[in-house]
Amino acid sequence: MTDLEPTYRPRLVYPERALRLRREGRVVVEFRVGPDGATQDLRIIDADPAGLFEHSALRFVAGLRYAPSDVTVVPTDQPLRRYMVKFELRGQS
Repeated sequence: MTDLEPTYRPRLVYPERALRLRREGRVVVEFRVGPDGATQDLRIIDADPAGLFEHSALRFVAGLRYAPSDVTVVPTDQPLRRYMVKFELRGQS
């Protein structure tokens, strides 16, 4: 959902409650990339189902890093970007 590819992606933590309920979902997070390549101004745009995955998605997107050379030095000039975080049970125990 963004034209920049992260240079680092943290481990996605599947919420315990969602595992117990055997639920999958997705969250769309909007953000800007700062001059240091870190995400900033994070905001949830959509979550399905609501109230289950938002916290984990925000922590994941907050940990994304982009190459500093891919961004301008003025953070307010940075466009808003979106990242869809998918939560799938496959591979979860």
